[in-house]
Amino acid sequence: MHTRTGWLLAASVAALTAAQPAMAQDGAPNDVGAIEEVIVTAQKRAENIQDVPLSIMAVSEKAMEARGIDDMVGLERAVPNLRLDTIAQASGVSLRIRGFGASSNAAIDPSVAPYIDGVFIPRPGAMLTTFLDVAGVEVLRGPQGTLFGRNATVGAISLKTHAPGDSLAGKLAAEAGSYGTHKVEGMINVPVSDTFAVRFAAVATDTDGYIKNRLDGKTYGESDTVAGRASAKWDATEDLTWTVRLDYARTNGDGVALNQVDTSTATAAQLANFAARVGQPGPLLAYPPGREVSQLMTNLNLKDSQYGINSDLNWTFGEGYTLRLINAYRDWKNIQTDGDVVFTPLDLVSRDAVFDSESQSHELQVISPEGALLNGKLDFVGGLYYFEEDYEIGEKFNLGSRFCSFAVGAAAPPLVGACNAAPKIGASSGLFTQNAKSTAVYAQATYAITDTLDLILGARETWDKKSGTFVQTISNPGVALLRAPENVALKFDDSQPNWRASLSWQPTSDITAFVTYSTGYKSGGLNSAGGAQPLGAKRLFDSEKSTDWEAGVKSVLFDRRLLLNITAYRTKLEDFQERSFDGTSFVVRNAGSIRAQGVELEGQARPIPLLAIDFGAAYLDSEFTSNRRAPGLPACNNNPTSCPTIQDLTGRTPTFSPKWQANLGAELSTPEFGGGFVASVRGDMAYTSEAYSTNDLNPQGIMDGYTLYNGRITLTGPDKSWTVALFGENLTNEKYFRTKFPQTLDAVFGVRVPATGATLLRGFVGAPRTWGVRAAKTF
Repeated sequence: MHTRTGWLLAASVAALTAAQPAMAQDGAPNDVGAIEEVIVTAQKRAENIQDVPLSIMAVSEKAMEARGIDDMVGLERAVPNLRLDTIAQASGVSLRIRGFGASSNAAIDPSVAPYIDGVFIPRPGAMLTTFLDVAGVEVLRGPQGTLFGRNATVGAISLKTHAPGDSLAGKLAAEAGSYGTHKVEGMINVPVSDTFAVRFAAVATDTDGYIKNRLDGKTYGESDTVAGRASAKWDATEDLTWTVRLDYARTNGDGVALNQVDTSTATAAQLANFAARVGQPGPLLAYPPGREVSQLMTNLNLKDSQYGINSDLNWTFGEGYTLRLINAYRDWKNIQTDGDVVFTPLDLVSRDAVFDSESQSHELQVISPEGALLNGKLDFVGGLYYFEEDYEIGEKFNLGSRFCSFAVGAAAPPLVGACNAAPKIGASSGLFTQNAKSTAVYAQATYAITDTLDLILGARETWDKKSGTFVQTISNPGVALLRAPENVALKFDDSQPNWRASLSWQPTSDITAFVTYSTGYKSGGLNSAGGAQPLGAKRLFDSEKSTDWEAGVKSVLFDRRLLLNITAYRTKLEDFQERSFDGTSFVVRNAGSIRAQGVELEGQARPIPLLAIDFGAAYLDSEFTSNRRAPGLPACNNNPTSCPTIQDLTGRTPTFSPKWQANLGAELSTPEFGGGFVASVRGDMAYTSEAYSTNDLNPQGIMDGYTLYNGRITLTGPDKSWTVALFGENLTNEKYFRTKFPQTLDAVFGVRVPATGATLLRGFVGAPRTWGVRAAKTF
């Protein structure tokens, strides 16, 4: 059976099973077999997720633990149309929704806005550390320009951590697993008085890694992380509450991300050229990709650290109005020496990189009680917002012992002598600095046209200013293959309005239908990367704008035994910001416009009290409606007929836009036995169809579809205070590429075919099968 067909059949069976007469028993919300109500704050006030007229998914702490989700990457398994990728630099994290996103190891802003406790996190790399003491995650798909503001052109991800509570509580947990993985975490909540409580949480993890290097016989991918959060909540009066959170996290390791040659992208002659020029021990040439490499790895080092403070002051006044002031500061620094960046056994060139972000934000909100005005028909949310970030990116290339003779000797023989005579350490140095300021004012109102029909109108005006410098210096002429000298001052200003209009109809308390129009905006800015040629005017790129239509139905049926939500959408992005690899560096450009449309389905079913089923599916039809100056295929010789260096991709499917994504999970629990013990078994599947991964839409860069299977067996003690779980991920040990890119210095390795534009591609590889045991105790 075709995989996609199997997914659709499985989801249909889940829904039909939920609708059987066995569901006619009591379905009150506290029934063990009923679907729980989920409260979200996507519209700045606490609401039942089923009443919110948005395409939104919420993953609770309980659901994350059941599925083994303990970081951002794991969310993919629960939320169709969400994707998170990393690259060679650990800071290079991209969040994508409906195929759209941007990497964070550049000055480009995210298209999917990440938030922690209501505070915007400007660099998604800072979100990777851990899900420490997270109460839940809300994933909003579609533009969120009105309430979330800048950099939410296609969606937002909002993490909520636990606030201190009014009862003494604690938790201890420990894990051990494959590849020398260990994890210890703890939490304690202490009510100091009737009005003051504190909460402390901490976690420590480490792993030996799973990347086997045939060149030196060592294993790479090792890391250790320590993180902590301290929170305090003070109910100063019945109407005034102040919550403060302090957090710190650091990760050390070698920073190696597994990437391999994709042999399916080259002919036998190309592979023979590559192997001959690399020499022995040569590259591992196999497909599908494995978990072994043959690459020079020396002086590897990753140090990632961050700390932040969040102050959340809530004052209730009048007849239930709330004034909320959120002030926050975050400092994130990532330092990495990532070894030879050509990824071969040869000693060619290594890179030292620094990413340093200091940001502050201040938001004042006023929230009316529901139905505060016009005889219970009107309520509103309004606010003022200010954000500022100082961002610095530093890069230094160090030439290896073979660079001058091998790379320069092949590309520019007259420079070999000068290359050998010049400094090799710090052969080039680049420094980018940027100050960004953003100010906004927003408001959203809900008017009850009838008892069952609501009209929501929202607006936001945003003003952005960015200024910066880029300085690239060259100490060795041989490095001209990679970088050119440049010294430029940069500035960008823009302002944009955003709008939202929505009709929400509730024919019954368990069904909501909605139609929504919304817009989004992501600031333009400054290109931060160096290149083999000075970028000049290309260092500035324009703002990205989105418009979106959505129509959906949310329903809870059969006495809360079946939850079924479906949303259809059509999104248009103008001046789409795309980051393209030109063979030596990444450059952000406005690629044109994109039309994306599709359907998203998610649901839960409780056929019997001891069986829980959850499922989701997403269909995406995306194409460039204009992209007339896209980069040509990497090896093209500028033949205007057969292989131009500039191509028109209008009508083609953009990168990272799989037509199908789906997930299916089921958890079966036993009745109590042996004096109160409960055992449960859970299985999860997540499917992604094929997609392009290179911005030139090279057919070689298509990533095959894949399905991942995870499982978990849990034993819960009689007093429900302790659990022991055995879990596994990628149980079938699926081997697949997460993204692809052209081999660096491909011309030097003799793998280019100028007549067709084809060259050898590499790819970052997904994680292997892993397993572990977890024990947890609460009190």
